[in-house]
Amino acid sequence: MGDDELDGEPPSWWPYATELPAWYVWRGISGLLYARKRGSSPPMVVRGEDPVDLRDQIRREDFLRSG
Repeated sequence: MGDDELDGEPPSWWPYATELPAWYVWRGISGLLYARKRGSSPPMVVRGEDPVDLRDQIRREDFLRSG
């Protein structure tokens, strides 16, 4: 659980939640954001330094796997 969740504020990635409905997002101990695509096999996991970077990594991964 990251600082966002502990202080009662919405998580920093919240504004992008509607763009990423198939992804589960969490903040790691290191402070990086991680996302896992639900139901993917093999598991699709990406990480980013901030919400915008994470969103870009998710879009990139979706594009690479769709082609």
